[in-house]
Amino acid sequence: MESVTREKLTRDFGNAFLSLQHTSTLCMQLLLSKYNLYPGQPQVLFALKELGAPTQNELAAYLGVGKASAGVSIRRLESGGFVKRTRDKKDTRCIRLSLTQKGEEFARWCNIDFDMFFTTMLEELSLDERASAYEFIQSMEKSLTGLKERLES
Repeated sequence: MESVTREKLTRDFGNAFLSLQHTSTLCMQLLLSKYNLYPGQPQVLFALKELGAPTQNELAAYLGVGKASAGVSIRRLESGGFVKRTRDKKDTRCIRLSLTQKGEEFARWCNIDFDMFFTTMLEELSLDERASAYEFIQSMEKSLTGLKERLES
């Protein structure tokens, strides 16, 4: 039996992770195509549903993205009839974002599809394996957040 080296295990993990990421992206694109949404846009719909009527700055901060990035998604969602802008009645300088009826409906359907997507992804795992996978993902996220911070400084 071949001795498994740290380097080989790291390379194999990397390849498996990239394959999972690729397959996950393809499945997500197929799911979202029926709604004419791009990846990332359902998270905007979910955030608007949760936040109510935030400003673009509040939405960007909540999502952890830049104001310009949020603006691109908002404009696309607005042109698709998912989001509307309204002037704040108390502060007319302020523009609030909210879901249209179509946006509400699509957010609900996307949420159902996301639940199905993640349930399907985990269906081969026992409850204990799911708990372990969750802990592994949290640990990897922590490590990558540290790398991101080092790269940004």
